[in-house]
Parts: sequence; structure tokens; C-alpha cells
Amino acid sequence: MTLKALKREILGKQVKHLRAKDVIPASIYGAQKNSSINLTLDKKEFREIFKQSGYSKLFDLEIEGESKPIKAIFKEIQTEAVRNDILHVSMFQIQMDKKITAEIPVKFFGLSMAVKNNLGLLVTPLSKVHLSCLPADLPGEIEIDISVLNNVGDTITLNKIKLPEGAEVGHGTPKDAVLAYISAPQKIEEEAVVATTDAASAAPTAAEGDAAKTDAAAKPEAKKAEAKKK
Repeated sequence: MTLKALKREILGKQVKHLRAKDVIPASIYGAQKNSSINLTLDKKEFREIFKQSGYSKLFDLEIEGESKPIKAIFKEIQTEAVRNDILHVSMFQIQMDKKITAEIPVKFFGLSMAVKNNLGLLVTPLSKVHLSCLPADLPGEIEIDISVLNNVGDTITLNKIKLPEGAEVGHGTPKDAVLAYISAPQKIEEEAVVATTDAASAAPTAAEGDAAKTDAAAKPEAKKAEAKKK
């Protein structure tokens, strides 16, 4: 994958004129650079490359005026909240002999018997994990087999799965992070809530209890007063 970039001199608020021309302001930084380089990317070309690479796969960045491409990964994509327009793209230059930490997508496969038999629901709290390794060992994704989840409460944690050779859990993800587990069916939980609510409704409140006691104590006195009148 190769992404072409032009060097950029326009900075600050003036970059909005670039976006109007379907050009994205960008920058690249890394260990081999004393400072970041300001660039522009073609929006259509960027979208095609990012769709394939995400934040975890390397690509070649061809910069105008440079003799050869450099290896890079995407680090941050800033977007406008309302229209989701791309505001800025940050990239990181990779040194192939030094470890990097990247977000790796998690892919689940297999069939959980707990789900098949309607014993519980599959919950997957994380869709990405941080791994640290040499750039050449960076996996495109981590595959998790959920067929081992057979009962409610069964759990798969990151420290129990085999990571790609040369990779280790990076900063940003706990080593014992929960990747998947089987939760009790929502229907059972809802029935429990309804039962608790009904029980609470049927039980008298403290004020009602006191009123009932007062009423019960007052009835004999009322009967005595009635007898004296007669």
C-alpha cells in the first residue's frame, strides 16, 4: 500500500481552504525526524488506504521531494463532530528494528454452546487491544475462539490467549483485560427486576405500617367509648 503526500506550507486557520478542495491536512513524525513534517493528502486516496490498513498495518508514504518512500502507520484521525469530516491526519514513521505499540482489532470466531442453547448472551467488551512488537511482526488482527464459552460466567481474558510470536501486551490495555464472557439472559434479569419491584410494592412502607398500628390501637378505645355512651 502506497500513499502519496505533498509538503504543506499552509498552517493554522488557512487549512480550511484545503479541505474545501478535498485535500486533507496531515503530518508525520517519528524517531528519525527532529520535528514533524506538514503534509497534504488526497481525501479519496487516503480513505482507500485507511480502509485497508486501519491503525495497525504499515504502508509506504511517498513524500514529494523525498528520494524513497518511508514506512508509516496512522496514529490519529481528527474528525468534525457533526458532519464527520476529516480535519487532520497524524502518521508515525516506523523504524523496522525498533518495537512499536499499536491498536490491533479483535476478531471473534466459533460457536458458543451457551449462546446456541440460549443459556446466556455473548458480551465482547473490547474490539481492539494494544500490542507491542517489531513492525514486521505486527498482526493485522487477533482471532479469538469463543467455542470455549459453554456456561454463564465463562470468560476469555487477554492473558489466557496465545499472542503472535514476538508480540506482548502494550501500554493502554490491561494484561488481564476481559475480551469476551457469557452473561445471564436479559429476560431472566428483567424478570428479577419485576419480581423485586412487585415485592417492594406489596410490602407496606414505614409510614403505612405506623398508620396501621395506630389504627389498630385506636379501635379498642373507640369501642370502649361507644359502650360508655350506651
